[in-house]
Amino acid sequence: MQLAPTFARCGGVGLTRAARPYRFVNGYAPMKVTLRQVMYRLVSEGALPHTAPMYRRLSAQLAKARREGRLPDLIDTVREIHFSPVWTGADAFLAEMPDWFRLDRTEGQEHALYVAAESTPRAPC
Repeated sequence: MQLAPTFARCGGVGLTRAARPYRFVNGYAPMKVTLRQVMYRLVSEGALPHTAPMYRRLSAQLAKARREGRLPDLIDTVREIHFSPVWTGADAFLAEMPDWFRLDRTEGQEHALYVAAESTPRAPC
């Protein structure tokens, strides 16, 4: 799939299959969308097959378009930046430390209940 680099300039006239990702992403501005949303939208329109290789190819093409400034950034719900907490000084640290104290509310209980949910489905196969 080759994305149409001139789509933003042409105003959407004569949309080609390759221009659909641009139309979809730019149509949500100023809100952002995820790569998964773009993929599922194109699959639902019959523009792309629902395969892992096509998902990876779409990802590579949209990443290239973002680096070249032809497409806004997408939301990345998977990656997070983890860093150690820092304080401006010992007084700031001591002021925040009492908020860290927690009692173990399950101490002495025979059973514990845990609820888990997957918030992001797996990539298409």
